[in-house]
Amino acid sequence: MVRSLFLALTGCAVLSAGLSASPAAAERAASARLVHCGKATCLRLSGRRDGAATELRVDGRVLSVVGERSWQVTVPLAQARTWRLTRGYAVPITLVDRASGAERMLAVPVPPGALGARVELASLIVRAR
Repeated sequence: MVRSLFLALTGCAVLSAGLSASPAAAERAASARLVHCGKATCLRLSGRRDGAATELRVDGRVLSVVGERSWQVTVPLAQARTWRLTRGYAVPITLVDRASGAERMLAVPVPPGALGARVELASLIVRAR
């Protein structure tokens, strides 16, 4: 009896932790990758949102989104290169709920070198092991 009560309480705790962690899990699911679009190369951002009433913005500009809860945005690299990135080399996306006006920030990591950033090195040390 004590064991079954313990298992029931543990199951409820795990279930409630899973339900409360869903917004964070949705943010972690956001990703970016390079894709071919015609003869050009594009950046495809994808992730999850609460619903179609939530719009996505980058640098204050509304993005044209495909999908409802699972969203996808494909933009040419020329456009993506104009966006400012965070220090962690990620695209800062603002999720805006049109009904309430509530905003939530989301940082989508970009593949290294995808936007053509150059890093100048003062020196490079190579060691043999």
